[in-house]
Amino acid sequence: MTDDPFSLAVPEGWTVETDVDTDEASAKTVYESPDSDRRVTITEFARGLTLYWWVDIFAFADGEWHRREVGLGDSYRDADAVSDAAQDALDRLSVSGERVESIADD
Repeated sequence: MTDDPFSLAVPEGWTVETDVDTDEASAKTVYESPDSDRRVTITEFARGLTLYWWVDIFAFADGEWHRREVGLGDSYRDADAVSDAAQDALDRLSVSGERVESIADD
């Protein structure tokens, strides 16, 4: 487990991993549930001199990860906004019985 670069309140039992891909000029932070069936990811990337972030929710089913997006696929340009979106997703997914389908539809 690595330190959380976004300083989120990570629910008990969830893990945080950060992967930096210098070839693609991007970084990904993955928050994974204790039972490894839910993930919230933050992907940071640059276009020109501007930083952007995506926040995605994934559910593991039928042997593969299925993506659901927070904010209907919006990219964020403000670090506070991306942290708020990711924290909201973590909070809602960590609630007992809350499933991915109740966070975002297909």
